[in-house]
Amino acid sequence: MPPDYEGLYIKQLRLNDEGVFGLLEQKDPGMLKKINTFSTRHNFPRENVIQKIKTDLLFRAFFAKDPAKQKIHENIAAEYIKKISGIKNFRQLGTAELSLLGGAVISHREVRQRGGTSRAKTIDFSWKFCGKEFYASHKYTRGHSGGSQGSQYKDLQQFIREANESTGQGQFFVGICDGDYYRYRDAESNSTRMERLNNLANRRNVFAMPIEKLEEWLKSLCKND
Repeated sequence: MPPDYEGLYIKQLRLNDEGVFGLLEQKDPGMLKKINTFSTRHNFPRENVIQKIKTDLLFRAFFAKDPAKQKIHENIAAEYIKKISGIKNFRQLGTAELSLLGGAVISHREVRQRGGTSRAKTIDFSWKFCGKEFYASHKYTRGHSGGSQGSQYKDLQQFIREANESTGQGQFFVGICDGDYYRYRDAESNSTRMERLNNLANRRNVFAMPIEKLEEWLKSLCKND
């Protein structure tokens, strides 16, 4: 079973709603700036805005942090992968810590030196399994279409194209594609988006799949040794 992304998102959202109180007490600069901007824009007294936040849950939710901006979907996926039996040295990589360019796994500094910033794709996770190295790009994408959804889809396609150039021995790359967006039909091909990503991957050392298929796939690689 895949992670309950939506349920865990809502749970974190409610925690963030309640967390607004703590941020107010701590005089968090970001929270105070958001309140000041809101009161100025709508010409409401700042004290009235603060009182409304304290007494009205629906109003308070406007000032809470969006879990999506806290990388919640990536964090959920990381916890899921770490629990797969046999996974070793799992790492959830920081933004631009490692990138993929021309089949090579390189640092952000090397990307700049090579002048490939427009092509390079950030790697989200790395781990070892059965003596092999794995690098993954993860996307959780909801809905049918849209600007941000399309950007995530293109990022996965580019990750796969860069990975297809890899000649490293014992290195595998996987695009982890979660969310109903990938079950819808691709506008440029007679297939679903998930099928198109699968067809784009060389399926030798580069693959695309939803996260719930990851464990079975990893074990199949060990059986083939």
